[in-house]
Amino acid sequence: MNPANFQPPNPPFHWAPMLPPDPPRCGMFWNTKNITDQLKQLQDTLNLAKSMEKELEALKMIKDAKGSVENAVQDSGVEYLEARKMDLGQQEMLSVDAANSLMSTLRAQLEPFRFVVDENSPWEEKSAAVRLTCKMKKSIRNKLWKKRKRRCAAEMRAKEPERFEQADREADEWREKEMAKDMANRKVDEMKAIEKIKAKRERKRLEPELELALIVEEMQELRSLRIEKLKKQGHFLPEEDDKFFESVRAAVEQEENQAQSLINTETEEHVIASEENTTLTTSNKTNNDTDKDSNTNAASCERTMKAPDNGCDNISNLPVEVYHYYYGSNIDMGRLIEIRREWDAYLSAGGSRIPGHWVQPSPPANEIWASCLVNTPKRDLS
Repeated sequence: MNPANFQPPNPPFHWAPMLPPDPPRCGMFWNTKNITDQLKQLQDTLNLAKSMEKELEALKMIKDAKGSVENAVQDSGVEYLEARKMDLGQQEMLSVDAANSLMSTLRAQLEPFRFVVDENSPWEEKSAAVRLTCKMKKSIRNKLWKKRKRRCAAEMRAKEPERFEQADREADEWREKEMAKDMANRKVDEMKAIEKIKAKRERKRLEPELELALIVEEMQELRSLRIEKLKKQGHFLPEEDDKFFESVRAAVEQEENQAQSLINTETEEHVIASEENTTLTTSNKTNNDTDKDSNTNAASCERTMKAPDNGCDNISNLPVEVYHYYYGSNIDMGRLIEIRREWDAYLSAGGSRIPGHWVQPSPPANEIWASCLVNTPKRDLS
């Protein structure tokens, strides 16, 4: 809006409008209440300026229509002029004066706020403006926080019946569980009481039997002591006839076994003597030294077998297989070679007792496991 375009050719003299005094640039001017009042006045002035702009635009439209009210469009502005019986020039003059006065008032109201954007203004003004801005933002935040708080409180109040219902349901469930537990505990207590009563009755019923059992045990102990005493004195008890007959039967069987073993040893001696004769006739002349050694060994063995004082009487009690294996190799060279060949089937080529397909184990992990190993030297068994 530029009121200079609406200036009349000869404007009349008019007094300058009354302007508010210039408030102090710092201090009380930048408090919240004063700034709020100033902003309200500024908002009212801006609203008046917008209305004045619309009025001037309407007057310009009427003036462009050659200033004739009759030729102008019949609108609210023309009707107003006809009702007031005012000329278009006079109304234009009054409107321009009001617009100029309004612009002066607007400049006066905006003048205190010029220090905020002016770079040459002192820092006190800027700091006061910044503090006021912070206060206003804080006030806005507080309003928003209070609004959120009220909304949360309303939501909590709306949810309060639901919480009460939930608490009631939980209390009912807990009460039912506790009642079920109490009933189960009462049943368990009743069962325990019944079991105690049954145990007491059973104990009362078994007490005489237990007493009789203890008496029987004591009588048996006393009887065993008397039997031992009689045995020491040389008495024979009739209830031990089976044991006596069994001991007699075992002694007879032992004598029969000893007689049979003597017969077996005699037959073995005859068999060994016949084998010696056959091996002596079939041996080569190149093995004379070996035959002599075997004959000497056989003679020494025969002497030891015939000598009763050297403790060789147990040889006659050995079975045929044992005698043929252990003592036949000392007498018969053929039997010795046969035994050696039987053992060769279980020995490896290197003379070790470990089979050839045996996997060599890994070394021990530490000294403790190594101490468990037994280092036995290899023996030549061939």
